[in-house]
Amino acid sequence: MPMPLLMSAWPAVVLVLPALVLVSAIVFLAKGNRRAFAQLLALAACFLIGALLMEFFTFMGALMARSGSQHTTPEVGTGTRQLLATIANPRSITAPPLSLAAFAAYSIPASYLWLLVTWGLHLRGKKAGTAKKKPARGTRKAAKD
Repeated sequence: MPMPLLMSAWPAVVLVLPALVLVSAIVFLAKGNRRAFAQLLALAACFLIGALLMEFFTFMGALMARSGSQHTTPEVGTGTRQLLATIANPRSITAPPLSLAAFAAYSIPASYLWLLVTWGLHLRGKKAGTAKKKPARGTRKAAKD
């Protein structure tokens, strides 16, 4: 019973993730929490690296599959569109475990977990102004006569 429910809700689950990341980034920047914002940037970097790898694989696949003298190179963005379509496709949840579609599908729950941990660290972090001030290093005591 949970799998059909998950498959029907999958497009909404995928579309809500970027909105949550954007809202979280705005909140973290407004609160001045640079560490949590950096963790969100790391999450975005993971998806960017995945898109770049998909572009590379699409380009290399097209080069290897060319027939004869025809030189067909895919346009830029084809791999990224394929990756996003694979992530948004509910059937990618049921793909074989080590396939690209499975990795794309598993990236969504992993991203939600990453976002949850980031929020947990943000809420658990030290309050502003509670850190002790360190004494300045250049100050010296006055010499006694």
